[in-house]
Amino acid sequence: MADTCTLHMLHTNDLHSHFAPMPRIATCFRTYRQQWEQGGERVLAVDIGDHMDRMDMKSEASYGKVNVDVMNQTGYSYATIGNNEGITLPKEKLDEMYKQAAFQVIVGNLLDAASHRTPQWAVPYAIHEWQDLRVALLGVTIPFTSSYNSMGWEIHEPIGLLQQQLEDLRDQADVFVLLSHLGYPTDCRLAAELDGLDVILGAHTHHMLPRGERVGRTLIAQTGKFGQQIGHVRLVWDKASKKVTEIEAELFASDDFLPDEALATFLQEQDREAEKLLLRPVVQLQHDLRAEWMEETPFGSFLAASVRSWTGAEIGLANGGLLLSDLHRGSVSFVDLLHSLPHPINACAVTLTGAQLLRVLEQAIQPETIHRELRGCGFRGKVEGWMAVDGLRIRYIGGEVPQILEIQVNDKPLLLDQEYRVGTVDMFMYNRLFPDLLQGSHIEFFLPQMLREVVAQTVLDPVLIQQSFTPRWERVAIS
Repeated sequence: MADTCTLHMLHTNDLHSHFAPMPRIATCFRTYRQQWEQGGERVLAVDIGDHMDRMDMKSEASYGKVNVDVMNQTGYSYATIGNNEGITLPKEKLDEMYKQAAFQVIVGNLLDAASHRTPQWAVPYAIHEWQDLRVALLGVTIPFTSSYNSMGWEIHEPIGLLQQQLEDLRDQADVFVLLSHLGYPTDCRLAAELDGLDVILGAHTHHMLPRGERVGRTLIAQTGKFGQQIGHVRLVWDKASKKVTEIEAELFASDDFLPDEALATFLQEQDREAEKLLLRPVVQLQHDLRAEWMEETPFGSFLAASVRSWTGAEIGLANGGLLLSDLHRGSVSFVDLLHSLPHPINACAVTLTGAQLLRVLEQAIQPETIHRELRGCGFRGKVEGWMAVDGLRIRYIGGEVPQILEIQVNDKPLLLDQEYRVGTVDMFMYNRLFPDLLQGSHIEFFLPQMLREVVAQTVLDPVLIQQSFTPRWERVAIS
């Protein structure tokens, strides 16, 4: 019997429903699994979350079940969830998503709020055993506490949990691997603070680590995003000394592999099925609603009015960069709404003083804010764009440093010391672009409906649409 055992881990992260590379990833998994197992070596294939993204028609139509079918056919052994699985699916849909999974989902820091137990579709950890090697796999996802709590979940900070798991499992496994949808900075902190982790397979921040990074005795690996790269970690376990004696990471380009024909055909079929389902008409529009990032438009005003109506607020705010395509006069389908608003973003409400609201609006009209490129927090567009409003009339001076002259709130002058209820989008509560929004009080999240689902309801109100053609912003010429 050999004195050492070699373990290969193939890993992906943050596919975000970019299905095009998946048939190639399936070929990679199959090819290397056969090669290594024929040589007597051990193989695991894992995904580290955000495989699903509802901006894709197939994922939207199936609430992620197509992603599970694809993962089954690709040959994954284990997976954890990302925030796109955890907080963009209604709780009942997430409970159903993994019912047909041929792989094990691991997520230790998510509990059902009613039972305080790990959901039925997951386990808090797993131990994969071969005759000569025992591998403990832990899994955690990023704790967006307010969002999870709003949807009936209980989410915990991971470090204490992981510390306890490592202590409890110390004698039950040889190698310890963490599937972490926490992001690279947090992974570095965990590697430095936790004793006993051999490998952290990471996600969420889309870092590409071509050879991995060592922090203490722990190897951190992450593949970037969208399935462009496939991660491979090779680890050698010495059975006599009971130590990991070799460990290394590398990336394979998915384009280097031929697509698996069966999986490619399956995806084509699912495209057709999703289109049939989502092409259902939502409304007949009487006028075009044009998406324009750099100026006020009726479509932007309508989005702000929709958020205001949905949250029951006095004021609505929504940045124009959220709108990625026009809605044209005539029949509008849910596919049209998905293309225009593909974001996993929800409405929220916050109470601001008039002074805070004024500072938000003054910041919003500065050119550097309007043109600012946005990434993350669910945003699927490019730039912040013009701030659309509802319930407000604003007179301002343009130029290099625009200045607000007057604000009317529902036809009354803005009072700096008065409180106002503002409906807006939840990404502003995460991306810190507007500090005054974060300093507001009584923040409420309206989940699970995404903006396109909100608009699918509000677009049925012709009065709301018609009122959106009345300008809210008035640029005043300097005399």
